[in-house]
Amino acid sequence: MTVVVDRQVKDPCAWLSAVSHELAVTPPADTRAVLLTVWDGLAAARLAGLHAAAASPRWRTRQRHAESVEFDLAVQLARDCTIATGLAIPARLPRAAVAWPEERAAAAVAAIVSFCGTAGGVLRRAGELTPVWEDSLLGPVALTSWLADCWTGRHAGCPLRLPVPPPPWWR
Repeated sequence: MTVVVDRQVKDPCAWLSAVSHELAVTPPADTRAVLLTVWDGLAAARLAGLHAAAASPRWRTRQRHAESVEFDLAVQLARDCTIATGLAIPARLPRAAVAWPEERAAAAVAAIVSFCGTAGGVLRRAGELTPVWEDSLLGPVALTSWLADCWTGRHAGCPLRLPVPPPPWWR
Protein backbone atom coordinates (compact mmCIF):
# COMPACT_ATOMS: atom_id res chain seq x y z
CA MET A 1 0.00 0.00 0.00
CA THR A 2 1.23 3.50 -0.83
CA VAL A 3 0.44 6.30 1.60
CA VAL A 4 0.16 9.82 0.26
CA VAL A 5 1.77 11.81 3.04
CA ASP A 6 0.48 15.28 2.19
CA ARG A 7 -2.97 14.34 3.49
CA GLN A 8 -1.66 13.16 6.85
CA VAL A 9 1.15 15.54 7.81
CA LYS A 10 0.17 18.70 9.65
CA ASP A 11 3.69 20.14 10.01
CA PRO A 12 6.15 19.02 7.32
CA CYS A 13 9.00 20.97 8.94
CA ALA A 14 8.58 19.16 12.25
CA TRP A 15 8.41 15.84 10.40
CA LEU A 16 11.54 16.70 8.41
CA SER A 17 13.36 17.70 11.58
CA ALA A 18 12.38 14.43 13.26
CA VAL A 19 13.53 12.40 10.25
CA SER A 20 16.82 14.33 10.15
CA HIS A 21 17.39 13.51 13.82
CA GLU A 22 16.50 9.85 13.23
CA LEU A 23 18.90 9.72 10.29
CA ALA A 24 21.70 11.28 12.33
CA VAL A 25 21.47 8.44 14.87
CA THR A 26 20.92 5.62 12.36
CA PRO A 27 23.99 3.38 12.27
CA PRO A 28 25.65 3.91 8.86
CA ALA A 29 26.45 0.19 8.73
CA ASP A 30 22.71 -0.50 8.46
CA THR A 31 22.48 0.56 4.81
CA ARG A 32 18.84 -0.46 4.42
CA ALA A 33 17.78 1.62 7.43
CA VAL A 34 19.76 4.57 6.12
CA LEU A 35 18.11 4.35 2.69
CA LEU A 36 14.63 3.94 4.16
CA THR A 37 15.14 6.96 6.41
CA VAL A 38 16.48 9.06 3.54
CA TRP A 39 13.35 8.12 1.56
CA ASP A 40 11.15 9.35 4.42
CA GLY A 41 13.21 12.53 4.61
CA LEU A 42 12.88 13.09 0.89
CA ALA A 43 9.09 12.81 1.16
CA ALA A 44 9.11 15.31 4.05
CA ALA A 45 11.52 17.65 2.23
CA ARG A 46 9.41 17.55 -0.93
CA LEU A 47 6.26 18.42 1.00
CA ALA A 48 7.98 21.23 2.92
CA GLY A 49 9.43 22.56 -0.34
CA LEU A 50 6.04 22.56 -2.05
CA HIS A 51 4.65 24.62 0.82
CA ALA A 52 7.61 27.01 0.64
CA ALA A 53 7.15 27.37 -3.13
CA ALA A 54 3.56 28.47 -2.60
CA ALA A 55 4.76 31.30 -0.33
CA SER A 56 6.81 33.37 -2.77
CA PRO A 57 8.18 33.56 -6.31
CA ARG A 58 11.76 33.17 -5.01
CA TRP A 59 11.02 29.78 -3.42
CA ARG A 60 8.83 28.76 -6.37
CA THR A 61 11.78 29.23 -8.74
CA ARG A 62 14.10 27.25 -6.49
CA GLN A 63 11.51 24.52 -6.04
CA ARG A 64 11.28 24.11 -9.82
CA HIS A 65 15.06 23.65 -9.90
CA ALA A 66 14.93 21.22 -6.98
CA GLU A 67 12.08 19.15 -8.40
CA SER A 68 14.10 17.23 -10.97
CA VAL A 69 16.82 16.52 -8.38
CA GLU A 70 14.16 15.26 -5.94
CA PHE A 71 12.77 12.98 -8.63
CA ASP A 72 16.23 11.66 -9.57
CA LEU A 73 17.00 11.01 -5.91
CA ALA A 74 13.70 9.18 -5.53
CA VAL A 75 14.52 7.03 -8.58
CA GLN A 76 17.93 6.16 -7.10
CA LEU A 77 16.45 5.31 -3.72
CA ALA A 78 13.60 3.31 -5.27
CA ARG A 79 16.18 1.04 -6.91
CA ASP A 80 17.57 0.17 -3.51
CA CYS A 81 14.53 -1.34 -1.75
CA THR A 82 13.21 1.87 -0.24
CA ILE A 83 9.78 1.56 -1.80
CA ALA A 84 9.03 -0.75 1.12
CA THR A 85 8.27 2.31 3.29
CA GLY A 86 4.95 2.74 1.52
CA LEU A 87 5.30 6.54 1.47
CA ALA A 88 4.61 8.29 -1.81
CA ILE A 89 6.58 11.39 -2.70
CA PRO A 90 3.99 14.18 -3.04
CA ALA A 91 3.84 15.47 -6.61
CA ARG A 92 1.87 18.59 -5.66
CA LEU A 93 0.18 20.26 -2.71
CA PRO A 94 -3.40 19.34 -1.93
CA ARG A 95 -5.92 21.88 -3.20
CA ALA A 96 -6.89 22.84 0.35
CA ALA A 97 -3.32 23.77 1.37
CA VAL A 98 -3.02 27.08 3.18
CA ALA A 99 -0.27 29.45 2.04
CA TRP A 100 2.59 29.81 4.50
CA PRO A 101 4.08 33.13 5.57
CA GLU A 102 7.54 33.92 4.19
CA GLU A 103 9.23 33.24 7.56
CA ARG A 104 7.81 29.73 7.74
CA ALA A 105 8.79 29.11 4.12
CA ALA A 106 12.36 30.22 4.86
CA ALA A 107 12.44 27.90 7.89
CA ALA A 108 11.26 25.05 5.67
CA VAL A 109 14.07 25.70 3.21
CA ALA A 110 16.59 25.79 6.06
CA ALA A 111 15.24 22.44 7.28
CA ILE A 112 15.56 20.98 3.77
CA VAL A 113 19.17 22.16 3.45
CA SER A 114 19.97 20.78 6.91
CA PHE A 115 18.40 17.42 6.03
CA CYS A 116 20.44 17.29 2.81
CA GLY A 117 23.66 17.82 4.76
CA THR A 118 22.77 15.09 7.24
CA ALA A 119 21.63 12.69 4.52
CA GLY A 120 24.73 13.24 2.40
CA GLY A 121 27.04 12.62 5.35
CA VAL A 122 25.25 9.48 6.53
CA LEU A 123 24.99 8.09 2.98
CA ARG A 124 28.72 8.69 2.46
CA ARG A 125 29.57 6.90 5.73
CA ALA A 126 27.24 4.04 4.79
CA GLY A 127 29.01 3.72 1.45
CA GLU A 128 32.42 3.74 3.10
CA LEU A 129 31.36 0.90 5.40
CA THR A 130 30.22 -1.40 2.62
CA PRO A 131 32.76 -4.02 1.52
CA VAL A 132 32.74 -2.55 -1.99
CA TRP A 133 31.65 1.04 -2.48
CA GLU A 134 28.35 0.74 -4.26
CA ASP A 135 27.51 3.06 -7.11
CA SER A 136 23.97 2.96 -5.77
CA LEU A 137 25.15 5.04 -2.80
CA LEU A 138 27.29 7.44 -4.83
CA GLY A 139 24.31 8.86 -6.69
CA PRO A 140 22.26 9.76 -3.63
CA VAL A 141 25.31 11.40 -1.98
CA ALA A 142 25.72 13.74 -4.96
CA LEU A 143 22.00 14.32 -5.35
CA THR A 144 21.51 15.36 -1.72
CA SER A 145 24.24 17.96 -2.22
CA TRP A 146 22.66 19.20 -5.46
CA LEU A 147 19.26 19.37 -3.77
CA ALA A 148 20.67 21.64 -1.06
CA ASP A 149 22.36 23.73 -3.77
CA CYS A 150 19.03 24.13 -5.58
CA TRP A 151 17.36 25.44 -2.45
CA THR A 152 20.21 27.82 -1.63
CA GLY A 153 20.23 29.16 -5.19
CA ARG A 154 23.66 27.75 -6.13
CA HIS A 155 22.37 25.17 -8.64
CA ALA A 156 19.81 25.62 -11.37
CA GLY A 157 18.39 22.26 -12.31
CA CYS A 158 16.55 21.15 -15.39
CA PRO A 159 12.76 21.12 -15.51
CA LEU A 160 11.22 17.84 -14.44
CA ARG A 161 9.89 15.67 -17.24
CA LEU A 162 7.94 12.84 -15.71
CA PRO A 163 7.68 9.50 -17.45
CA VAL A 164 4.20 8.52 -18.59
CA PRO A 165 2.72 7.09 -16.53
CA PRO A 166 4.56 8.45 -13.48
CA PRO A 167 5.89 5.94 -10.98
CA PRO A 168 3.39 4.85 -8.33
CA TRP A 169 5.52 6.42 -5.60
CA TRP A 170 5.28 9.94 -7.14
CA ARG A 171 1.77 11.17 -6.27
